[in-house]
Amino acid sequence: MNMPFNIRQLDRLSYDDVEPILDNYISGAIEQFVNSPEGEAHLKNYPEGGGWIGTFIEMGYNYGETTLPKMTKGNVQTLMEYTLPRKVTIFDPAEAEDAIPELVAFWQFLQREYNLRSAKAIVKYLESLASQFPNMMSDPSRGGIAKAFMMMGDQAGFDMTAPEGIQAFQQQYNASLKSAPPDLTTNALKNLIQGGLALPDSERSTPSPSIPKGMGMQKAPPAKKTPRKRTSRKKK
Repeated sequence: MNMPFNIRQLDRLSYDDVEPILDNYISGAIEQFVNSPEGEAHLKNYPEGGGWIGTFIEMGYNYGETTLPKMTKGNVQTLMEYTLPRKVTIFDPAEAEDAIPELVAFWQFLQREYNLRSAKAIVKYLESLASQFPNMMSDPSRGGIAKAFMMMGDQAGFDMTAPEGIQAFQQQYNASLKSAPPDLTTNALKNLIQGGLALPDSERSTPSPSIPKGMGMQKAPPAKKTPRKRTSRKKK
């Protein structure tokens, strides 16, 4: 028999104590949400829900040690505008179009069910971010070298959602460092981070006709969408 979900379970625990129970906490939060009126309404339009909630809770704690009851609008703004774009890689803005609707519905649920003090302000902030967030998530300038590397590989036609694709692009990239004029490939990464891909034609592979999205929650160091994205936690 499952224990009732306690939204304040993590509040007074140390990081070391939270780490082994965080997955179960996230599962409990998502399960409560999908069985709520807000969750049921959301899932009618987005059947594969829950992944962004999991990523939101996980990264909010891992990078800010902030729990749901203690989150402020400022915490959420940092998470949405800095942490997620830096730590999570997507290859198409469309992959993040369901994020804001899901998180808005989740925080509306938290507001009604738990009357969290900042929930109303957080909902309003998230709604204001709806048109911007997908582009934030696919903007290389908001990430680091690792994210730029993943996006460069994707745009060069490699499947960067698979270890084999990453390895193949890394081999090509390393080879280009030896054969290209000084700083050419380094500059390509820099240009991508600044917003424009600048691979020379000799290095550009024929793009794959259908590159799998990184939203299936495979995880790599700040790359590919975390393994919680999409329906890893569907309602049963």
